[in-house]
Amino acid sequence: MTSKQVAEQWLSINQELDGNVIELVTLFVRFGTSLSDTRSHFCKKHGLNPSEFDVLATLYRSGEPYELTAKALKEQTLLPSSGALSNRLERLEAKELVVRKHDLVDKRSVKISLSKQGLALVAAMGPEFLVKWQRYLQHFPMNSDNRC
Repeated sequence: MTSKQVAEQWLSINQELDGNVIELVTLFVRFGTSLSDTRSHFCKKHGLNPSEFDVLATLYRSGEPYELTAKALKEQTLLPSSGALSNRLERLEAKELVVRKHDLVDKRSVKISLSKQGLALVAAMGPEFLVKWQRYLQHFPMNSDNRC
């Protein structure tokens, strides 16, 4: 069913609605679903889920020594809570992709860093991931600086 058909169905029930808005929302929802599915399949191919990749990529983007406190990591990821982060870290630790250790100065603080395996994985995945997104976004209008 096309977005136009979806809009027509809504308008047949309530003609006060804006058909253009309905079509746009339908397109955005479908586009978002497609992007989410693509991201999930990409991560699954590498033995991860999207939130695990988010954690690894965040550590990688932080630069050497690829380490952040749990608080900083939570603030920089897309995860909704510290509990969600803790859950991802347990899984990533079990896969030997991250290492957790208590800060030597502040024993209450925990630092998370990429393991050698984690670093190798995310270093390989990152460029591949971004090239995949570049294909999706190539039809978006860009300005002279190649930005949306």
